[in-house]
Amino acid sequence: MYQRRSYLLLALTIALFLLPVAAAAAGGGDTYITVSGDTKEYKNLRIGVVDALDPLETSTSNVTLRSTETGDLRSIEYPLFGEITRTFNPASGTYHGVQVTVTGAKTIAGSTLPCNYQVYTKPTLPSFTVKVPPGRCGNVLLVKAPENLPDNGSFDDIFRAAAKEGYFFAEDGLCWTLEDGRVQGKFGTIVVDENNLTRTLLENKFDLSCFEFNADSYLERGAPKPSAGEYLIAAVQYDGATDTMHVLAAMPVTILNGNQAVTWNGDNPYYQSQNRDVSVSFTGADRVTYALIKEGPRYGLSMTVNTSKLAEEPIPVSTADLVEILKTIAGEATPVTYALTVDDVPTNVDPHSGFAIAEGYGCSGYANASSVTITTATLRTLNPGTYSLYAMALNNNKVIAIDQTSITIAATAPTPAPTGGGGGGGGPSGPTEPSGPVAYEGTGSLTTDSTGIVTQSIAVSAVDGVATVVVPAGVQALDANGNPITEIGVEPLASDAVPAAPAGAVFTFAGYAYEASPAGATFDPAIALTMQIPEDVWNNLDLTSEQPVVKWYNEETGLWEDVPTTFDAATRTVRATVTHFSIFALFTEPVPETTTPTETPTTTTTTTAPGGETPTEGLPMTVILSIFAVVVIIVAAGYFLMMRK
Repeated sequence: MYQRRSYLLLALTIALFLLPVAAAAAGGGDTYITVSGDTKEYKNLRIGVVDALDPLETSTSNVTLRSTETGDLRSIEYPLFGEITRTFNPASGTYHGVQVTVTGAKTIAGSTLPCNYQVYTKPTLPSFTVKVPPGRCGNVLLVKAPENLPDNGSFDDIFRAAAKEGYFFAEDGLCWTLEDGRVQGKFGTIVVDENNLTRTLLENKFDLSCFEFNADSYLERGAPKPSAGEYLIAAVQYDGATDTMHVLAAMPVTILNGNQAVTWNGDNPYYQSQNRDVSVSFTGADRVTYALIKEGPRYGLSMTVNTSKLAEEPIPVSTADLVEILKTIAGEATPVTYALTVDDVPTNVDPHSGFAIAEGYGCSGYANASSVTITTATLRTLNPGTYSLYAMALNNNKVIAIDQTSITIAATAPTPAPTGGGGGGGGPSGPTEPSGPVAYEGTGSLTTDSTGIVTQSIAVSAVDGVATVVVPAGVQALDANGNPITEIGVEPLASDAVPAAPAGAVFTFAGYAYEASPAGATFDPAIALTMQIPEDVWNNLDLTSEQPVVKWYNEETGLWEDVPTTFDAATRTVRATVTHFSIFALFTEPVPETTTPTETPTTTTTTTAPGGETPTEGLPMTVILSIFAVVVIIVAAGYFLMMRK
């Protein structure tokens, strides 16, 4: 079994006992978990209570990662989510003399949270922004997960291991510990008293309401880069009057030693009729775990925390991000179970995994080897369409690679294979490849069976090289009269031909519009329209206050309607999920302000646009799991903090 680690446990051990950390003052934000027990003291710092703000309230409490060096931060796109439900069972209780109090069940809309998981692909000092409620003062830490702890390690063992590598951020400075856990260097005005941590906290407190750290200048001055590993950025605040440590915001951070891609050794598209097993593998791994999740559907997410089981963990587990959900898939006993649901679809529950997904919409697994096999029997249970493959590699319990790629699942292989030839605007740009779509420019031929099921994937790019439509094998493609489609086209529209936005609209045309034909064509499941935006255009976007969004023009109403849209800043790619053809255009609109959920019962209505398009709601696994991570880790930390002797 791989060794479990608790991010907040190590955040607390470092924050409370080893590094100069936080300072006091309460106010702002809602506390949603409190752990209390016997007061412990270390180097003049007394802790009797640990609590945390609700990480679901991302409008007031969050951590956002940013790139420090060119190419160091990769974004991974995640599925669309609707309702997200957090449940504790039991909600509160006393475990080994420690009182744990939580707020109980809560449901929010996925649209209130970000939509990408980010991982550093080379050692670097992260740049980031911390946002907490106004008036909260304290400090910010970057701490590394302890490695190679003994199975029955004591509290001292844990914090000594965690102290070997960490960074402490002040308002105008930085200090760090390496190897022996003592301060090895610092920049700026930071007061360090290793024998009086209460003084250290109070001397270094600053307003955490909106703290930005830009690492590049510190690296230029000689600050060391963190080694590859799993870390946590945490904003904390100490109240000496009540012996309470407040956790205001936290975000898990993974730093890798490279950007190794996962290997899928099957065809892409994968044809279920060929009855072939597939392996998912990484080089240098001794454990591989994966999740294959269908793109397009809007999933419900529910997480259940078994609070009593959590309290029994000898070394508590974190459920903080993609890393942790992939570890959960690997069959380890965990206090948290996850379920991705689709309306009215039964959900498979694997007793050997903490991860469940609606039948036909995905699968998951692991192996204690460099590759894991997905059997043909498993792949044949999946509904045809495009899937996201999320995979992770570990070696000696350390994460060495994380990757995501798209895989198309189709029912039947084409017979015979298409030979190309184009309609209208040109033929394929190269020969048919069994492992990928046939590429066309302008207009492309579509091969279907009598029911409109596509038998060979194609990709049609506009002549400007920006927009591309991909129609995977296994999709049903019908024209407006319900007949199979034999040809599709993507044509750029001049700016003066683009229907104007209505007066008073908050969105602005971003310069790219396309007519996808035949008009009224429908696709089941949805297909992808991507736009690769030129660098000079992308650099003019202010992504801190506005975001790119694709809309379709409804000729009946004369209005532009939202299309589910995600974007990857690292590759300057905007991706829209479409179920019908029309005029599509790229716009920018203000980043929506989130509101804090209230206790007043409300009714949520999802507006569905003509043609089946729905408003965008994206959510990254890192944030999904962070929602529950702080709870799990704080309970775990409280367990160690109050009970371990």
